[in-house]
Amino acid sequence: MKRSIRQGLAICGIIGPILFTIVLITLGFLHPGYNHITQYMSELGAVNAPYANIKNTGLFIVGILIVFFSFSMYIELNDKKTKATILGSSLVFISGLSFLLIGFFPCDPDCINFTTIGMIHGYLANTAQFPLIIAPYFLLTSFKIYKKWDSIYYYSIISIILVVTSFAVYKSHIFEGYVGLLQRISFGIPILWVEIIAIKIFKSNLSES
Repeated sequence: MKRSIRQGLAICGIIGPILFTIVLITLGFLHPGYNHITQYMSELGAVNAPYANIKNTGLFIVGILIVFFSFSMYIELNDKKTKATILGSSLVFISGLSFLLIGFFPCDPDCINFTTIGMIHGYLANTAQFPLIIAPYFLLTSFKIYKKWDSIYYYSIISIILVVTSFAVYKSHIFEGYVGLLQRISFGIPILWVEIIAIKIFKSNLSES
């Protein structure tokens, strides 16, 4: 595959997390009375949210970008044709596809889901997050094989530990008053991981050009 295409796919992985963050922060400030600490991210795209269309369109675009980026990971790390690499990049693909679909299935008011669309949203939110949490684990072997990925190998181990811990705390509902913050941390760590991997792939292909 042409290096320019591989770079383009990597750029998708760079833009996706940045766009996700910008949309989330901006709409959070525009939404009257919204609190990033106490409210779910999905409430910005709920059926009664003032800027729901922007939020959900943003998720749709982010999903497309992550789907494209998953091919970049597969191409970059699949020289050894390991099953772990295929599984890891496939999990990133599933996450991107879920982000894309969430754009069509907003949550119900206050994200208290009782309609079919709302419940589908809940399932999609999990399939957007969970595959991205476990993907680094399956890619550790691939990172270990290539010397130039040593730093990413150790970064991914730290990322796995942090995200599993934060996800467990978030899902335990121990700190209900901080549900928005905990959700952002447990989502933010794997989203940042995507950003770091994308930058690494882009730089790797840039140095070879």
